[in-house]
Amino acid sequence: MVYGIVILAIVVFGLLVYLDMQLRILTPAANKLLVLEYHSISTNGFEDQITITKEKFIQHLDYLNTKGYKTMWLSEIDDYQKQNKSLPPKTVVLTFDDGYKNNYTELLPLLKQYNMKATCFMVLGRIGKNIDWQGQYVNNTMELMTKDQLVEIGSYIEIAHHTFKHDNYTKISFEEIDEDLKKCNEVILRENLNVFPALAYTFGRYYRKKGENQDRLFAILKKHGIKYAFRIGNRINKFPLKSFYDIQRTDIRGTDSMDDFKKKVRFGRKKIF
Repeated sequence: MVYGIVILAIVVFGLLVYLDMQLRILTPAANKLLVLEYHSISTNGFEDQITITKEKFIQHLDYLNTKGYKTMWLSEIDDYQKQNKSLPPKTVVLTFDDGYKNNYTELLPLLKQYNMKATCFMVLGRIGKNIDWQGQYVNNTMELMTKDQLVEIGSYIEIAHHTFKHDNYTKISFEEIDEDLKKCNEVILRENLNVFPALAYTFGRYYRKKGENQDRLFAILKKHGIKYAFRIGNRINKFPLKSFYDIQRTDIRGTDSMDDFKKKVRFGRKKIF
């Protein structure tokens, strides 16, 4: 009888630990960092994996606002990290990858309306140009923000790194990664841009397995002053952060239902198992 109770207790404890690792169900609200990943906003009803309709995005903002979520910039998260302070409950970081022109025309006015903040991971070598990289959900008619637009959005949208020309860092050499980040910093200095030193890996790709390749990548990031780097992962992070170059974001897809979105905000993903 006692033996059975002990076994049951171990199983229950193990399950709770697993659920906390996956869903942060036991982690206090002040020790959770939720980072949501968006890309593009459409005004013509089009949606796919990286493009969300303006109407659906407004529903997301309404939900976050109604539920009392507080949006913060990465620079503000960094302040809490450096001071080893707990976050305000229901802290969320809204991130947008690539730097689409609609982040200026559509996102900025909505952030002003809701008094919220966001971070844009900008492809720094394509400022004011069209997309020129390959991908299932992109094409060369998609415009990126200009320098003037990047400056104008600064009151509500913080700029961060998304590489120089959208290279997958696992597909190029370490020398090329080093040169890529060097070019990013040259753009920032030349254009006098205010860019927070955080990086979102393109396609979410990085050397995930611990070892020589990961160590070399992380050393290059540190060399160029990158404080934080973001993958996908679809989990809520524990805060304060212990590891700075593999912070997880939750991928918000344009095709997600509102129920999917609510689950992702609560658990970091829409499926428990």
